[in-house]
Amino acid sequence: MADTAHQPPQIRLAEPHDIEILPGIERSAARLFRTWADDLGLPRNLLAEPNAVDTFRSAQQAGRLWVACDSGGTPVGFALVVELGGFAHLDELDVLPEYGRQGVGSALLATVCAWARQHAFPAVTLRTFRRVPWNAPFYGRRGFREGDSATLSIEHARLDVMEQQRGLRPEMRVTMAYDT
Repeated sequence: MADTAHQPPQIRLAEPHDIEILPGIERSAARLFRTWADDLGLPRNLLAEPNAVDTFRSAQQAGRLWVACDSGGTPVGFALVVELGGFAHLDELDVLPEYGRQGVGSALLATVCAWARQHAFPAVTLRTFRRVPWNAPFYGRRGFREGDSATLSIEHARLDVMEQQRGLRPEMRVTMAYDT
């Protein structure tokens, strides 16, 4: 059950014991896309494929994985960052649906942007869906701007191609960046 009294989320670096919880958070958040899947050209099999535990473990060990916790200290959301073409790239940000619209995603995003600034990354980049309200519009309201992957780096351009190979429709996707 979600916290009620508008408590600010507790954001911290992920710890090893958090890792096993994160795929479940990712799967729960992905369920929100079910009704959008056909319009987005989102292959349904992608909704059931969370990041590998090894991906989370590597990010945790590198200090690039944060969790948002409820008042009891249990993770209810996370942000995973990778370095991509010299940028801090937000690879995944997920929040349990019952904690949505409570500032959890915003707090995770602010933490990532502050971390990127402290580590002298020129920007935080991400790929997201153009028309899903909790995707591009959410990031746009927080200072992210649309951009062209090819102008950022060859790695960003390759990411676009990889998404297309996985079946995502390019006209539905957008690259965004937040200058630190």
